Amino acid sequence: MMGIIDFILGLFFGNKSKEVKELDSKIKEKDAEVKEIQKKVEVLEKKKKVNKKEVANLKRKVTNTKKQIAKAQKAVEVDDADEAVKFLKKFSK
Repeated sequence: MMGIIDFILGLFFGNKSKEVKELDSKIKEKDAEVKEIQKKVEVLEKKKKVNKKEVANLKRKVTNTKKQIAKAQKAVEVDDADEAVKFLKKFSK
């Protein structure tokens, strides 16, 4: 019952929990990290002699991180503190 009331009050007053705000900042950090990895992949792909496994692993890391960022962004938009905590644990690894 209290969860529903808190949700409705959150919609009207826009109060975001501490976890959601923290997750929003972590999303920005991860997004910057993804951009750096993408630049590194582009540089490696331009070289003629490069380890293809390394490039494939970096590409996989980029796509997985982008998917996690998208899911975390949904948690921020909905203001779901439980999901925010879950993604904060993932991003802190």
